[in-house]
Amino acid sequence: MPRSDRMTRLVPLQLLVVVVGAAAITVATASAAHVDSFSYPTFDATTTQDLVAATNTSILTSASLLFGHDADFNFNRTEGFILLSRTVDVWRAGPGGGPAREASFNTSFALSGAAPVAYVVLRDSYPPLHGTGGLRGFANYSASDAEDGATPRNASSGLASVEVGPVRSYGPDDPAVGLNVTVTPTGGTAPGGGGGGGGARAVWIEYDAAKHRLSVYVAAAGEPRPAAALLDARLGLAGRRTTETAMVGFFASAIQDVLVGVRDWNLTVDRLDTSEGGGRKEGAACWVFVLLAVLGSVAATA
Repeated sequence: MPRSDRMTRLVPLQLLVVVVGAAAITVATASAAHVDSFSYPTFDATTTQDLVAATNTSILTSASLLFGHDADFNFNRTEGFILLSRTVDVWRAGPGGGPAREASFNTSFALSGAAPVAYVVLRDSYPPLHGTGGLRGFANYSASDAEDGATPRNASSGLASVEVGPVRSYGPDDPAVGLNVTVTPTGGTAPGGGGGGGGARAVWIEYDAAKHRLSVYVAAAGEPRPAAALLDARLGLAGRRTTETAMVGFFASAIQDVLVGVRDWNLTVDRLDTSEGGGRKEGAACWVFVLLAVLGSVAATA
């Protein structure tokens, strides 16, 4: 089971805001902040004990059940989420009730195979079971609804395409919430595989809270992070389309695409409630870059 312990880390804080379809929000800044760190070198029966698997019809409170002798292999082939079992901080309200403090996110992971995988920031509860339109939703999302409608929400290169948009899993009353970044390997050849998207890709997502800017980088596995981002987008997350804390993780059209295709997932999130002391470290690594990937909408090709 991945090691989990309490840890206090002080890092320079530039608070991150990712807002889908809202005006820019003033971000409070501080000189230092506690962080929660998560690291999963691989997904297996041991490391997934503190993760959750969810589809449109059922929820496994421990994703490790997917690896048992009695596992339902049809579940593995169903579209769904692999999520942290606990929520992470997104924003906190000020005296007037509006967002006053926001958390920064950094994540990185390796992606192999040809199937698209999305990193998602949901709300503080699961999408409703048996929802209309399934987990992908039924409504189209227009990039013009974003904070800066002129900014492209997709990009591409020889290695992958990247889509940035909202989560559409919560039904017609909440057709576009949270944030997603979907990464689809393309025909370029990467180390560890042939063409057709078969090689591994390294993905980084960095969110600059002060500038309300999301930057996504893609490289072949084993290569350093490129100097230039494949996609830069002005975004914000705090407010009516998100909750103060959120469930985060991955989405794919088949859960097995996450379990098999994603490796070396690292995530670091600012911890906004520091009254309990230090941050929390879970998994095996102490530093992370966070990728936000969402179901279905805007596409960016790397």
